[in-house]
Amino acid sequence: MNPILQNKVNKFYLKFHFSRWPLYTSSSTGNINATSGSSSISSSFSPVTLITNHTESSFNVVDNDSPSAGELMVTEDNLIAPPSKSSIENGDEDPFGSECDIFDGEWVRDENRKQYYPPGSCPFLGRHSFECYKNGRPDDQYLQWQWQWPSVQINARCNNIPRILNGTDFLERLRGKKLVFVGDSLNYNMYASLSCILWNSIPDKNRVYPPPRNTEFKSRGDFSLIYEDYNCSIAFVWSAFLVYEFKKDRNRNVLKPERDVIRLDVIDKLESSVYSDADVVIFDSFHWWVDGKTNNGVNYFQEGNYLHPKMEILKAYKKGLTTWRKWIDKNIDSNRTQVVFRGYSETHYVGGRWNTGGKCNLETEPIMSNETYIQTSPMQVKILEKTLQKMKTPVLYLNVSKLTYYRADAHPSVYAKNYTVQERIAALGHQDCSHWCLPGVPDTWNELLYISLLKAGKGTFGSRN
Repeated sequence: MNPILQNKVNKFYLKFHFSRWPLYTSSSTGNINATSGSSSISSSFSPVTLITNHTESSFNVVDNDSPSAGELMVTEDNLIAPPSKSSIENGDEDPFGSECDIFDGEWVRDENRKQYYPPGSCPFLGRHSFECYKNGRPDDQYLQWQWQWPSVQINARCNNIPRILNGTDFLERLRGKKLVFVGDSLNYNMYASLSCILWNSIPDKNRVYPPPRNTEFKSRGDFSLIYEDYNCSIAFVWSAFLVYEFKKDRNRNVLKPERDVIRLDVIDKLESSVYSDADVVIFDSFHWWVDGKTNNGVNYFQEGNYLHPKMEILKAYKKGLTTWRKWIDKNIDSNRTQVVFRGYSETHYVGGRWNTGGKCNLETEPIMSNETYIQTSPMQVKILEKTLQKMKTPVLYLNVSKLTYYRADAHPSVYAKNYTVQERIAALGHQDCSHWCLPGVPDTWNELLYISLLKAGKGTFGSRN
């Protein structure tokens, strides 16, 4: 039996196995070797690439000083290139090893770590709750941690995995293409992060802009940006349940549209028109599948013409994901489109829930490794992972649950808005311990997305001969 199928858990996954990529970086990307620190937060979690139908379907410092207009040249020296097939077929030693699991790692302190974009600099965050710096958060310790997977300590070849997101290289691979995030506000958090990372990689910032408001929804989604120098775009589509939601008002320009009924058996045609032809599409769906956001399942879930008087959330979640799975397998061209699903992002409410006074504002450092990780939503995660395992379409599964579990310090908490002193005191009772400050943890998600896309090697993320 294949070793990856030896136990019940691992039979659905493939450990990260990198092809032979010679690594080319420009001087602007800094040293790729991981920096050891005196403090670390350990975790251990599942591999990233999902097996479908039983087939394989630290950073250190980033220099954000952009060259002036006309100075940036895209050459072989600032691209990360996968290897030619010949080196693989000739049986050369795999320089990356077969056990480089980028999701099994620890947070290591790096007080000198630079961000992909300076805090408060990105114009696309606006007044969102992610702008902790502009909203008055006084500390910056939460920015001094980098994700490092421990396999580098036992397998030296894993040190060759790129430990930064090379924004120039990412944009070059997206040239002429469309990348779309689909899901709830946590995926919007990730979308905003990537928007800012890529924006800061462009010398002329005026050449990054949203499309005109009269652009058809199919081309712009709920939010989107055009990177003119690369003729590419990234977009976000609000679809918290991934299935059809009645009475959604997209004209209100808000991230929290009204909902009355969820059709568990139907995909929204308007939403899917945005991502059906995307080159890369990243889904998530988790945080809205709770009693408080679904009227406790009472008169909320519908199939066909039948409105269920009451349905358990787990049952509804499974039905909704099944509808999504079948639609993807039928309508997405996997030869063109790389499908990604980002897993559950942990929350850190203490003393209550998101709507009952839970708090996290006193957390200033990550949770240390002596606290054992316990999955807070094991049944939901099991449903999601079984759904992905059943898919015919190859899916990259970004399992960020444990990675986020240890970062109780990195939420907006009472800095979700630029409050006055009195308003901030009042906000102590309704903190944001779900989303993440930017710069912050979602930047790491996008690093892992970038590495995962390179590993999968679809289209321009494959060899660049």
